[in-house]
Amino acid sequence: MSPQGGAGGLRQAWVRMVDAVRADHATLHRYDAKYAADRGDGDASLARDFVTRIGFQMLVACRVMRFCHDASIPLAPRVASRAIRHLYGSDIHWEADLEPGIVLVHGMGLAISKAARVERGAILFQNVTLGLGTDPATRTVGAPVIGRDVVVGAGCTVIGPISVGRGSKVTANCLVRASVPPQSLVEAATPLVSTRRPRGAGPSSEAKS
Repeated sequence: MSPQGGAGGLRQAWVRMVDAVRADHATLHRYDAKYAADRGDGDASLARDFVTRIGFQMLVACRVMRFCHDASIPLAPRVASRAIRHLYGSDIHWEADLEPGIVLVHGMGLAISKAARVERGAILFQNVTLGLGTDPATRTVGAPVIGRDVVVGAGCTVIGPISVGRGSKVTANCLVRASVPPQSLVEAATPLVSTRRPRGAGPSSEAKS
């Protein structure tokens, strides 16, 4: 690549990064207005949110990591990936396709494969895994596509070459291994709650009778 071409590629990568960060910030406050109108944060500047909101701060770090990849800066994407892992406890590959205009809530504990795609308007809560897997029917290997405006709740694991359709909501602690149609609600099984016996207690009186 010629020096001029290299400079042009660097500019394009920079513009994409800046546009993505602005879109992420706009989406963050669009959801604030929808779900948390009483936040009362006052100053909603990008700089302030970068300092005070860890999920947004981490997403900016991911945009910088992607910039390093798109600009073909040697080793920088790997260094950025390791920094994100140590600073935020999240393992996000520099080739993961995170469209502009998504939201990370808290951000800790994310694991996102290089083949995963997250489309505009999606919200990912903490401890979400978007991982490589094999389709049991076709034996195709791949990672999930999280559609537009999808919400993936805390602790969810989405694996394999599947898609979660636009506008769907995956509630906390779900394991998803098959594609989800648009506008769906995916819920984990209700926990079983029973009476806890004191330690060392023998059989109950009902059992003896």
